Amino acid sequence: MPVAENLRWLTKRISVEVLRVLPDPVAISIDYFRVFGRFPNLSVPLLLSEKMQHMKLHARHAQMPTIVDKVRVKEFVRQRLGEDWLIPTLWHGARVTEDVLRDVPKPVVVKANHSSAQVCFLDENSDLQQAARTANAWLKYDHHVLHREWAYGEVSREILIEPLIGGAESPDDYKFWVLDGAVRFVQVDQSRFQKHTRQFYTPDWKRLNLTLKYPVSPEDIAAPLHLTKMLEAAQILATAFRFLRVDLYNTPEKPLFGELTLAPEAGLCRFSPEWVDADLGESWSYPAPPKTLAARASRCVDSRVRQ
Repeated sequence: MPVAENLRWLTKRISVEVLRVLPDPVAISIDYFRVFGRFPNLSVPLLLSEKMQHMKLHARHAQMPTIVDKVRVKEFVRQRLGEDWLIPTLWHGARVTEDVLRDVPKPVVVKANHSSAQVCFLDENSDLQQAARTANAWLKYDHHVLHREWAYGEVSREILIEPLIGGAESPDDYKFWVLDGAVRFVQVDQSRFQKHTRQFYTPDWKRLNLTLKYPVSPEDIAAPLHLTKMLEAAQILATAFRFLRVDLYNTPEKPLFGELTLAPEAGLCRFSPEWVDADLGESWSYPAPPKTLAARASRCVDSRVRQ
């Protein structure tokens, strides 16, 4: 693992130890202040980012630990969408060895099942001893403590190995933001491990003039071939959740499931322009009971963000 990457994870571990002793509301407020320069209103949340923090504190849906577990979520998806949507599991277990990594057909992606951004790619020329050491070290990381994402703390930690989809290039990642059963917009991430770019589109594929964390590409992205199926799948998987981000891949043959996320960026999304945070928060009824599906589906991000 590069020195910069080692330092990043060391910093996170130190942060975890500092935050561990704090009550959840205090830790969440400090985390929010770190990103936005102000404390969140956790009593009467108005912004999307505030509502996400409120949801982290109060939402305890019984299926949450299952859907954030990258191993066990596959059964959840299988029951709702079918086997064809799943990327095969080559191996999973509590500790990966160099022999395991040698035996799996490459190229592969190695992931921690209980966290975010702990991933590495292996081919025939990879240092398998270092890869095993790195992957097993992920299992010591308490991902849920850093941003107080309860569900991740309920996951039995494992390493997951899957075939790499898309060959040498990372495939485009289509992330469907579903609020109260309606897809509000689609986030498209490209070249995630090289020169990462990110764009946003309405469900009927009109580009939105907003950014989040990564720069946009000047060229428009064509609608995925299987967009209709992907929209339907996202809504099916998000049933019974007030918010869920459904990550899917689009291959020439069929769409494939990626993962489910309860709070993107731990709910600390700094959209540009900034008013998007307020616009989305105002149009989402949480924590009040959800509005009718027709009313929700009729709204996306305000028309001001359309190009």
